Amino acid sequence: MKGGALQLAAELASWLISRNVEVLIEEEPAQMINHNDLAASEDAVYETDMVMVLGGDGTILRAARVAGPKGTPILGVHFGQYGFITEVHPPDVKPALERVLDGDYRISERMMLHAVLYRGEEEVFSTPALNDVVVSKGPLARLLKLHTLVNSQLIATYAADGIIVSSPTGSTAYSLSAGGPVVNPNVEVMIITPICPHTLNARSLVIPSDECVQIIGECGQNGNDIMMLTIDGQVGFKMECNDKVDIRRADYNARIVYWDPMSFYDKLQRRLKWGERFST
Repeated sequence: MKGGALQLAAELASWLISRNVEVLIEEEPAQMINHNDLAASEDAVYETDMVMVLGGDGTILRAARVAGPKGTPILGVHFGQYGFITEVHPPDVKPALERVLDGDYRISERMMLHAVLYRGEEEVFSTPALNDVVVSKGPLARLLKLHTLVNSQLIATYAADGIIVSSPTGSTAYSLSAGGPVVNPNVEVMIITPICPHTLNARSLVIPSDECVQIIGECGQNGNDIMMLTIDGQVGFKMECNDKVDIRRADYNARIVYWDPMSFYDKLQRRLKWGERFST
């Protein structure tokens, strides 16, 4: 954790306790702020009424993969760079918590993905994702051959660096960098975006959230192509030839605390500089 986040965490813990709020902190940060008395297991922390996360979007992504299946709301305090998911800035956190304690807040239900990796008929890896599921090449600059199907129907076989399957929340992340569309997080769809495809006519595909995407990585003649399955840019799993990844909508949502219904559009303008005019 950043120094400012640690300092604020210690301050907020004392502030909440003074208001008779039970506070639990994961063991490592609890030790870092000298609050061993509040240390608890990850399961205990994420089974509370609400989880407050101090960090950037990456910290929220990690929290969402744990909190999502439990249905625990997440309040994000912005300590990162872009802050598309975090809702509160550090100077405003105490007034925000006052509103939370008064029940004056909303919950944004963010669609999550669930990825399963099959090797033959065997399930070898399974995980949720909030932003995206990516099948991509390894360290060598060599195109992959990726068979991409929707509900078992072949859509395309891409010669590309990889394929991104994104949720609406993840549409402003890696998918956007690869040329994908920006999607309001309230629109429940999945976005399939090839990464550097070796063709001029490959475009992102937006599909309904109740469909299933399958990606099969075909190795070259030498069988040495290295492929990686990456979850939210944080969790990686090495794939083998002809492994298949199934990506579906998860059975649960990430529940993000928010107040302003128009904040997504405001963030587009402030973070991505949309509509910015330059003087000459």
